[in-house]
Amino acid sequence: MKKVLNSFIPKASKTSKISLYKTFNRLSKLSRYVVMFAGLFVLLPSQLMAKDILTTTPITYLLATQLMKGSPITTTYLAPKRYGLERLNNWYATKGEAKALEAGKTATVAITLKALWPQDPLFVYARQGNINLIEIDASQSISPRARGIASVQLSDGSSSIYAWLNPNNIGTMLSIVSEDLKRIWPEYSGLIEKNQQQLLVDTRLLINQQQQALFDKEIDSVVLLSDQLEDFASANQLFVVQRLFKAELEWTEQDKSALKALLQESPHLWLLTTKKVSQQLKQLLPDFSNILVVDSIDRWGGSGIKLEKPLQRWLF
Repeated sequence: MKKVLNSFIPKASKTSKISLYKTFNRLSKLSRYVVMFAGLFVLLPSQLMAKDILTTTPITYLLATQLMKGSPITTTYLAPKRYGLERLNNWYATKGEAKALEAGKTATVAITLKALWPQDPLFVYARQGNINLIEIDASQSISPRARGIASVQLSDGSSSIYAWLNPNNIGTMLSIVSEDLKRIWPEYSGLIEKNQQQLLVDTRLLINQQQQALFDKEIDSVVLLSDQLEDFASANQLFVVQRLFKAELEWTEQDKSALKALLQESPHLWLLTTKKVSQQLKQLLPDFSNILVVDSIDRWGGSGIKLEKPLQRWLF
């Protein structure tokens, strides 16, 4: 109790302090607690009073929580856990608008992927609650000599937004976000640097694990069943023989026959998919086992991003 009172009156005379102590002791128990809690709130750093960093994708949540690990800075994942990227704009425009505005009021930073994904809705909506909100674009630094990640160009001329499936991009994103966070919270710059180096080591181990798994399984030529895997295929220098991006329920008999014929002619090929192997696929290819499931990490889902094992979902 005395420590709390002394925090308010560090320069008061000894006589004044004794008088204040006596007054404090005459208060009811409830009043004493009110005074004590008020004092504690004054002593706490301002960072503890707000949800400091807003994110809306698993990769930006990972970057924020790993870089600020061990600090009092908090990170909030705003999007519904079951929503993938393709549903976020509609959610923010309807149910999520009020939530984003309210979250923006107490936030300092919004980490986006704006250069990679121009439709990223997080900053636009959260800024309505706080004009002073700072945007950090993890995909490209906001500076005169901007550094950006490597993106894959799709057949329609657009860029793939699943750049995090190339683990090399994680290091670039980490560097971009780290530099800005150190400027916003310089008192934690040493901790941020330490956390950055640790995640870089973990990312290198991840790359080695992925490459070893592909080598052991002799995966070099593939059929992609999802456009989300273009970055993964490019990063691992896989030769894409065929792309079948339709949802399985939309496959025609011609699609099914062509896929079966291709795999019969080239049994060394591997199917790469982002979804659990369906019953339809098992029935179509009952004797084919060269199927690799790669988590696209486009939503929080049931796995989330674990603080102690942040890269777990990249392993296979």
